[in-house]
Amino acid sequence: MASISNYNKHTTLSERIKIENGLNNGWSLRAISKEIYKSVSTVSREIKNRRYKERGNFFNSTPRKCSKLAKAPFVCNSCPNVQKCRLSKFFYQAEYAHQEYLKLLKESREGIDQTTTEFKELDTLVKEDIDKGHSFALILHNHPELNVCERTLYYYQEKGYLSSKNIDLPRKVRYKKRKRNTNSSPQNKKDQSCRKGRTYKDFLAYLQSTKATYYTEMDTVEGIIGSGQPCLLTLYLKETSFLFIFKISEQTVTCVFEQIRKLKTVIGNEMFHKIFPIILTDNGSEFKRPEEIEDNGKHVLNSKVFYCDGGRSDQKSQIELSHEYIRRYIPKGVSMNKYTDQNILDMMCHINSTPRKSLGWKTPYDLTIEKFGERIFKELGIYRVGSQDVLLNDQLFYNKETN
Repeated sequence: MASISNYNKHTTLSERIKIENGLNNGWSLRAISKEIYKSVSTVSREIKNRRYKERGNFFNSTPRKCSKLAKAPFVCNSCPNVQKCRLSKFFYQAEYAHQEYLKLLKESREGIDQTTTEFKELDTLVKEDIDKGHSFALILHNHPELNVCERTLYYYQEKGYLSSKNIDLPRKVRYKKRKRNTNSSPQNKKDQSCRKGRTYKDFLAYLQSTKATYYTEMDTVEGIIGSGQPCLLTLYLKETSFLFIFKISEQTVTCVFEQIRKLKTVIGNEMFHKIFPIILTDNGSEFKRPEEIEDNGKHVLNSKVFYCDGGRSDQKSQIELSHEYIRRYIPKGVSMNKYTDQNILDMMCHINSTPRKSLGWKTPYDLTIEKFGERIFKELGIYRVGSQDVLLNDQLFYNKETN
């Protein structure tokens, strides 16, 4: 052929239909090749590779194949004797041929495109980092020498090629649906006077009037639910994704204020206002004295505290998502009594030393230092952990116990 525009392109279903029609009408392979703009050899291979067999009708001997099938067109589609012939036959049918092509295409893309040695090395490295609580994205960031993409690792995982299992991946874990209190009788309603001028609507209006783009979120994380039980106070910096975590003896307004007061004492009122100028939190009873949190002394501007709407934790979604890191170390229903302040500090440092894809693979630790300086971290005892040394599960506490 002088010019073949479809050369080296996969044969499509419409082209296979044209091949079938040509064979049914008795066309030569050259005529069919001109019709679909492919070479004669391509058409010949397509027919011989995709044809299917019908067994001949024999009773006392082995079915034989017609000698005409050894030459073009290699099938019985247009044979005038096809109805009365008792020999084994071959036919070309477009839909059947296309399904065989798709099956072969899928099978050719399955499996592992690596040598046994290469894959064993990859599997060992991935298993070691998965045991540290690392995600596939973080593993690939820490090990650019791995010549695979994140999607490939998930494919290997789903197929069971890797030693690690789906349950080992942090994002495979899902929490139970929260139970909501449906008793809305007036006597059970909490005092909402602290919300006056501090609702979520007021929060949005304040951001718009001051043109502020930076604010923080505040919450608590429980271990065992109940009075007298310790919990964690968390403060999340939206701009740098840094999560402050402090253990407090009880989930009460007094303990929350005492921890905020300690924080102001260590870093200073001015730095506190700089880091926490606007705080968005929920309607927990432990946050019901906002004036004490807002007060930064006589010579420093007060911070502003606002509350989300009831049942709308999505209005402070970033801190809720960041709590997933904490749950990798401390599952729900586990008492906080067993964890020391040093345990919580170590956990906070490892979480904030984790490179994030959303931050361009920078860490919250590094971004926060760039914005606020290193002094506050030194004063609070916060340190940086190397990316490959980060532990994102309770192995961190066991390692500390054995050292």
